[in-house]
Amino acid sequence: MQMEELSKMPLFESLGQEELEEFAEVSEKAVYGAGEVLIQEGRPHEHLFVILSGEVEVLKRVPGSRPRVLARMDAGRERAVVGEVGLLAESAATATVRARTKVEALKIPRARFRRMISGGNPAAYKLSYGIARTLARRLARLDEEVARTARDLEGGGDVDLEAFRDRLMTEWSAREGR
Repeated sequence: MQMEELSKMPLFESLGQEELEEFAEVSEKAVYGAGEVLIQEGRPHEHLFVILSGEVEVLKRVPGSRPRVLARMDAGRERAVVGEVGLLAESAATATVRARTKVEALKIPRARFRRMISGGNPAAYKLSYGIARTLARRLARLDEEVARTARDLEGGGDVDLEAFRDRLMTEWSAREGR
């Protein structure tokens, strides 16, 4: 079952049958209730989550304001992956991921993933490459948005900075599935 779920994810599309089986073996099934936090911004996180069912929201703290919703993901429409950076690096989470409804997920722990990397496992390297591509696409979209806003500001146009901030915070996730 877990291998079948992973095979549906674009992040895992470059993996063969045996490689998917390896990740299915190291993944753990997890269930979260509505309102429970999967990843907390500013705290260490150690898992990549493949959201199988339910809805999650990604929130980001904005100085001087309450956390803003960056994205809402409904696994009923399309499977989602969150926590990619947590799989690659020992760093604090850059956003909070919270269950909006009951959520079922597969968790891939960083410790197991790191053992795969240390062992020279091709599946782990392929997944690392897929994560790097995903993060690069997000960065490119952010660069485009910042350049567009800079052009508007330099052209003397009336730029609504609040609208820009909202658009900036949601654009990356709306296009992520592409």
